[in-house]
Amino acid sequence: MSERDVPGQPATVGEFIGALRSLKAVEGLSLRELQRRTGLPRTTIAHALERERESLPPWDRVLALLRALGVAESELPGWRRAWTGLRLAADAGASPAPVAPPPAVEVAPPPPVGVAPPTAEVLPGPTGADGGGEPADGAGRAVRGARRGPTVRRVLTHSASLLLGVCVGVGAMEGLTGADPAGGPAGVKVGFPVEEQPCPPPTANAAPSSAGAADAGPRTGDEPAAWVARAAADQQILGGTDVVLPVTNAVTEGNALVVTMMLTATCPGPVTVTDTRGNAFRIVADETDARLHRTLVLAAFHVRPLTTADSIRVKYPHASKYHVAVDEFSGISRAVGYAQAHGESGQTAFSTSSTRLDCAAGDLVVGTVGSNSGTAPVFTAEWTALPVLRLSSYRLSTAYRIVPADQMCAATGTTTSQWGAAAVVFR
Repeated sequence: MSERDVPGQPATVGEFIGALRSLKAVEGLSLRELQRRTGLPRTTIAHALERERESLPPWDRVLALLRALGVAESELPGWRRAWTGLRLAADAGASPAPVAPPPAVEVAPPPPVGVAPPTAEVLPGPTGADGGGEPADGAGRAVRGARRGPTVRRVLTHSASLLLGVCVGVGAMEGLTGADPAGGPAGVKVGFPVEEQPCPPPTANAAPSSAGAADAGPRTGDEPAAWVARAAADQQILGGTDVVLPVTNAVTEGNALVVTMMLTATCPGPVTVTDTRGNAFRIVADETDARLHRTLVLAAFHVRPLTTADSIRVKYPHASKYHVAVDEFSGISRAVGYAQAHGESGQTAFSTSSTRLDCAAGDLVVGTVGSNSGTAPVFTAEWTALPVLRLSSYRLSTAYRIVPADQMCAATGTTTSQWGAAAVVFR
């Protein structure tokens, strides 16, 4: 489908998908590059963009594609209204009300190949031979900028009429359903499936404390801190809001459990961990990056014993993916400090050193990094890495170290990924 085939209004699912396909054609992105930018499997992307789809993809997938295709954040609410209007129309068995197409817009012919217009836009992304990025030379960028100018104007012209049609259709449906155009209910709730629910009003756990956030009293005896085993772990692409993890390694009474987790494209809200023996877990670090990927650390101390007949339950806000690891440690009874940070892709390192974190000799430090695309995070040499949890380009990397002498601590290492990291000191 060329950009001239973009419909004047999204009367059908096919026309909405056609608008997405036109954006993809204008950007010239391969499925491989879209996979790199969104973190979605190529088969999922191809299915979302199928011409013959009879239903809309979930909104979180549409949103990921729009961002990958360079749609501005200010334009996303209009696309969301378009998506919502078609969903409402499908639920009611009707199509959005038609509107007259907008007047034709004159578009200037493209400049000669090799001459970039003054406002030529160069998309971010890798250069060179990975098959999905921008040309590495300046002339290639000029050609890309010359091609993008008029085609983007055509797509924006058609998209504006598309969104206008949907707004009228949504208005008609609101009269039938009582839906609030701002997204909230007015007498009737819109029946989105769980995986397509918009974020609820933000609520959250209490912020982690820099000292004694999960304090269970002073350490007893002289037992040194040590990692024992991974008690449970899982990672899934799932639209739910809780998961039950079976305990795969029995946990000794009196030890501690440290939960590290990453929630991808999540909503704000509380995260809770419980188990079948009633152990109490508290958040001791919680970092959310610019793309709403959230990395957390929770802990429970002096735990009741767990066997392989027990399970651990994690409840969280809506997220497109989760990674959860539960590790058993001995010789610790409280969290005494934390540091956290996040960074964008394309850098060469991750570190929580922007926040001062003091450690004493013998302390246990647990570091965790939730990352997306790029190279896998690698902790510096003094850390001992634990098994990495991975889904597509998303990873949860966890490591620990025993501090040899009083010093400042940080979770530090190398990566080119987008990342969110936390370091927690236990003693």
